[in-house]
Parts: sequence; structure tokens; C-alpha cells
Amino acid sequence: MLIVSSGIRTHAYIMRFRLPHLLVILVIATVLTGGCQSHESGVTVQTLLEDEGPTSESWNPDMRINDGGVRRIHMKAAYMARYETPDSTYLVMSALNEESERVHVFIFDTLGDTSAVVTSQTITYFERQGRFVAQGDVIVEARDDRWLFSEHLAWSDNTSRIGTPGLATITTPTQTFSGYGLDADEDLNDFSLARVSGVVVIEDE
Repeated sequence: MLIVSSGIRTHAYIMRFRLPHLLVILVIATVLTGGCQSHESGVTVQTLLEDEGPTSESWNPDMRINDGGVRRIHMKAAYMARYETPDSTYLVMSALNEESERVHVFIFDTLGDTSAVVTSQTITYFERQGRFVAQGDVIVEARDDRWLFSEHLAWSDNTSRIGTPGLATITTPTQTFSGYGLDADEDLNDFSLARVSGVVVIEDE
């Protein structure tokens, strides 16, 4: 178990690491004779790091994040890669293949109770910003039998809200709504959609 603390947010990992060879970046400044013009190749430190792959990898990771001593999210996957760049640190969690289990993220409310469970093919978690992006056949199961279906979803710890840039469908026991640009709370109880179509089931009295 590896626990990393940053302020009041703690990260707990259960994983096996495979560290790649140490990447040493040598920056050479070349002054061209006959002038002070520089040649831009388009290669940056970030692209070099990304081209070299992740800084660490793990299989069957189990990651738990607490905020102020209260559990906030719990992420499980078949595979995880960690990337570090000069301005960002992020984790990419995914299934290994079509047969392996998909990524699961459990979101907890301020009392530590489960408010939603997100399932997708990949999850990218940005540590500094405290947010994640889910992609690939995204399914969200919330309280009171509420469901969300989309291909792309973003969640932020700062706002405690879920957003989808594209098409999303929300279902409840009595309603189904489809639309674009979803903005919703974690319970899928308070949400807004654009270009909405839907079905409402009216029970007979």
C-alpha cells in the first residue's frame, strides 16, 4: 500500500510498479552563427515525456482518494499508467482487452456514502485539478435508480458536478431524457440538457 499525501487530500494505491529506464533530458542551446535566430522544431519537454511513455505502470490498481479524512472517490481498473509533465500529473486507467473488467469509479458524498458509480473503458484522472474524464461506453448508476449513458463524461471534485460535451441519456423509473451538453449533480437529480427529447411515463390512477 502506497499512500501519497498532498494537503488535505490523500491518495492510496494498491498496485505493482514497473519503472521504466530513467529518462534524462539534455537541453542544448545552440546559437547560430551569423545571427540570433532560433529554429523551432515543435519538440517540447512535454512531448518528449509523452513520447517516452508513462513514468510508472501498475496492474489491477485499487486507488482511493480521501478529502479531509472523508472518502471521495475509489477507482479500480485492470491497468493504470502514470504520466508526469512539467505542468500536469495524470493517471490513465483502462481495461486490458475486451474480456477484462472495465474501469469503475465510486463517487462518495460529503458523508462518505456512495452517490454514483461510473463505469467506462478508460478514466483519466488529473491529480492537481482533482477531476477525471471517462471515455468509452460510459455508464453512471446513481441513487433512486437513475442512470446516465454517454461516450464522454467529466467530473470535478471542486464543483461536485458531472458534464458531457456530446449526447447523453438520463433514465429514471418514470422518465427518459436525451440531449447535449449535460450538466448534472452527482446524484443525477439536478441536471440541464440542450436540444432535449424525452419520454415521460404516466401511471394510471
